[in-house]
Amino acid sequence: MKNMKLQLEYVRIDDLRFGQKTEIQDHILYVNKAEAIAELSCKEFSSIDLDIANPGDSVRIIPVKDAIEPRIKVDSKGFFPGFLDGFDSVGEGTTRVLQGCCVITTGNIVCFQEGIIDMSGPGAEYSIYAHMHNLVLIAEPAEGLSAEKHEEAVRLAGIRLAHYLAKASLEAEIDDSEAFELAETDEKLPRVAYVNLVLAQGLLHDNYIYGSDAKHLQTMLMHPNEMMDGAIVSGNCVTASDKNTTYDHENNPVIRDLYARHGKDLTFAGVISSPTCTMLAEKERGVMSIVSNARLLQADAIVVTEEGGGNPEADIMLIAERAEAAGIKTVLVVHENAGDDGSSEPLANSSPAADAVVSAGNNNEFVLLPPMDKTIGHLEAANVLAGGISDALKDDGSVLVRLAVIMDATSNLGITNLRAVTY
Repeated sequence: MKNMKLQLEYVRIDDLRFGQKTEIQDHILYVNKAEAIAELSCKEFSSIDLDIANPGDSVRIIPVKDAIEPRIKVDSKGFFPGFLDGFDSVGEGTTRVLQGCCVITTGNIVCFQEGIIDMSGPGAEYSIYAHMHNLVLIAEPAEGLSAEKHEEAVRLAGIRLAHYLAKASLEAEIDDSEAFELAETDEKLPRVAYVNLVLAQGLLHDNYIYGSDAKHLQTMLMHPNEMMDGAIVSGNCVTASDKNTTYDHENNPVIRDLYARHGKDLTFAGVISSPTCTMLAEKERGVMSIVSNARLLQADAIVVTEEGGGNPEADIMLIAERAEAAGIKTVLVVHENAGDDGSSEPLANSSPAADAVVSAGNNNEFVLLPPMDKTIGHLEAANVLAGGISDALKDDGSVLVRLAVIMDATSNLGITNLRAVTY
């Protein structure tokens, strides 16, 4: 049997500017603004604009909806299967990546459920996106457009814009490449599977797997290469650090870490993606399927990442209990809501079976973000961001926030700038 092999070819982006033609020259991505906007035009938007935010700029982006890394399949010239491409070559073949570049979408969709990116100052230390060259999409909804239709229009516009940018990489020289293949390993190595929980709770708390709303899907086995190849698109309007962005799915650090150790001290057995729903019966069905699939993969251990916060912590504790009872060692990766001083109960649910937990940081820690020279979006949204405070925006333009509202500051996937310190 032929293994799935995915080749990622990286085109490094060192600067982002508007220009006469969308192209890459000397590691600078030039964007024809008028042409890009024309690609996104639709009746759902009353206006569309694009702006640029480069690392070090005195720029605040608010409210942020999603972040998307531009990628494209070299053969099909598509990406995001189920949205902009078919399914034939997902997880194999060659994919071009604009490395160091990101599309950021904004909008008052469910304003209190979005986030902040500061491109400089203390906020930049917490967000991975502050160190990227960002093309920001500002799309205002047509009058009377529902929040659901607004979210859908912004989600589709974001991936279309990322795909538009990625096309420029096909004419550029690559700077580096990596191959990902689950080659055969020593049978004596422990088998480790990754359990990827995907929020699927309705009320704009959804993700899309192969173009389908995850709340209509069941637990499924996936090859890790599928994750890197655009299988999951974020549709979440949830607290900034609760959501896993589309960029996060494309660059999932658990998958990369397990790949790096495959054949050395473990065998990467595969990925189990499972919707996180609201009803207890749905949770129990999902947990049963996760453990059954882990046993089918003959996994000795699983690594589980959460998405969301609060009721999804019932899912991860149930997984720990059922998997450990089946003889499968379980490691959980979660962020905490431990109060301003870190002394509160950090999770909404806990279990003695969860005896190996990796913390991605305390959502409730405060940081004061100084004024920026420029705001892209709506600064007044700072007072209604979930996880923040009602008087966050100060008279001088500074913003007092919890880490919860900074994009990926305490990512449940661990794709964060926070690090542990041993004393």
